[in-house]
Amino acid sequence: MQARQASNVTVIDVSHHQGDIDWNEVKTGGVAGAFIKATEGASFVDPRFAANASEAAQAGLRIGFYHYAHPELNAAAAEAAHFVRIVKGLKADFPHVLDVEGDASKLGALTTWCSAWLKEVNRLTGHSVMIYTGASFAKTYLGKSLANYPLWVAHYGTDKPMDNGIWPQWSVFQYTSKGTIDGIKGNADVNAMEKAFFDEHFGASDDPVPEPTAEDQIKIVVNDQLAAYGRIIDGHAYLPLRQLGEALGVPVDWRAAEATPYVDGKRVDSFKLIDGKTYIGVRAAAELLGGKASWDHGTKKVYLYK
Repeated sequence: MQARQASNVTVIDVSHHQGDIDWNEVKTGGVAGAFIKATEGASFVDPRFAANASEAAQAGLRIGFYHYAHPELNAAAAEAAHFVRIVKGLKADFPHVLDVEGDASKLGALTTWCSAWLKEVNRLTGHSVMIYTGASFAKTYLGKSLANYPLWVAHYGTDKPMDNGIWPQWSVFQYTSKGTIDGIKGNADVNAMEKAFFDEHFGASDDPVPEPTAEDQIKIVVNDQLAAYGRIIDGHAYLPLRQLGEALGVPVDWRAAEATPYVDGKRVDSFKLIDGKTYIGVRAAAELLGGKASWDHGTKKVYLYK
C-alpha cells in the first residue's frame, strides 16, 4: 500500500448522521468530491440521500454513491436490486461502492457475496463499481478474487494503510473519522483519493496524456498522476521510456550510433523497440529512473514513485 501524498485529492463521505450540510461551504473549503450513502441492506434508504446528492452536485462537487451491506442477513441480488432502484437515473462521477464491514464478517462465503453484488450492480447499471472496507477487515475476511475492483480502504492514525495481500494499491484512503470540514457540524470522514483515479473518472487532468492505443492499455501512474500508457509484451508489463523520463524529470536520449537509449547518462541494456518507441520493463524502469514501482494486475495499472 502506498502512503498519502500531497497530490492526493480530498474527498469526504457522508450520510444522514452529518445532518444538514452546507455543500457550498464544503466546496469552497477545498473538498473536491463526496461519496454519499444511498442505501443499507435490502430496504433502508438514507433519509438525506436525495438532498445530499442534489445539493453536492449543484455545489460543483464530484459525487459517488455507496451501499452499506448486510450479507449476514440478505442475498446479494436483493441488496444490489435495492441499491440500483434508489440510484437509478442519478449521475454518479465515481464508481458505485459496496461498503462491507462489521457484521458482514459473520458470513463464511463473504468474498463470493461481495463479488455477486459488484457484478450485479455493474450489470444492472453499466456503471463501474468498487469496494470499501477497513484495512484489517480486508486482510482477515476478504479474498483475492476481489482484487480486480478498485479499493477504498479505511485505516485511521496512519499515513500508510496496512497491507492486505489482495490489493497492492488503494484508490481512496479514509484516514480519519474525526476530520473538520467547513459546512459540516461535528466530525467528518475525510479521504485521500489518488489523483489519477480522480482524473480518470471525469478527465480533469491539467496535463494531457496521449490516448491509449489498441496495444497500449496499461495505465502508468507516476507520482500520483496518469502519465502514459504501456502494454503487455510476452506476459509482462512494459512502459514507454521517454514518457516516463519526462514525467519524472529524468533526461532520456537515443544514441543512434549505438542504437541504444540512455537514461540520465546511463545505458539501457534491456529494452523493446516497437514502432519507433522504446519500452522497458517495470523493474528496469524503477532502477533506471531512481524510483519505486509496482504492478497492480487487478486494475491494470503500474505505479511509479520517486
